[in-house]
Amino acid sequence: MSSGKGHILFGLICIFGSIFLISNYFFKPTIQDIVFYIVVGLLFALWPDVDTKSIGQKVFYTMFLIMDVYLIWKQEFRTAAYFGLIIILPVLAKHRGWTHSRLAMIIVPLPILLYPIWQTGTPDFSNLPLYAIAVTGYFSHLLIDGKIF
Repeated sequence: MSSGKGHILFGLICIFGSIFLISNYFFKPTIQDIVFYIVVGLLFALWPDVDTKSIGQKVFYTMFLIMDVYLIWKQEFRTAAYFGLIIILPVLAKHRGWTHSRLAMIIVPLPILLYPIWQTGTPDFSNLPLYAIAVTGYFSHLLIDGKIF
């Protein structure tokens, strides 16, 4: 088990490794892409601990609150209600439950890939590197918590 700082440090190591692979074998990301990859990767390195009092929980529930207030302000009440229902699910689970599973590592970041396809109605896998970084961040968390091997 590791602290939030440990997850951030190990997440960074794994994320930089993935960025190295992406930039040397697939395409050259811009500096802006790299910064975005690091932020997204770190968020996913913290995500599994959203089900317990942690740095990840503070970060995500602050973001969730801001998003829900924004949706209400925009009078998107139905979306705000569904969003509120979904964001409460991790806290209802036991610590190291579904958020610490290999299946969640694949499924939780999946909207990164599926949202552009849903929006355009055409196969669009331009977010595949971002999805890979998100899975890498999630993987780093599970690995350091001993949930991979």
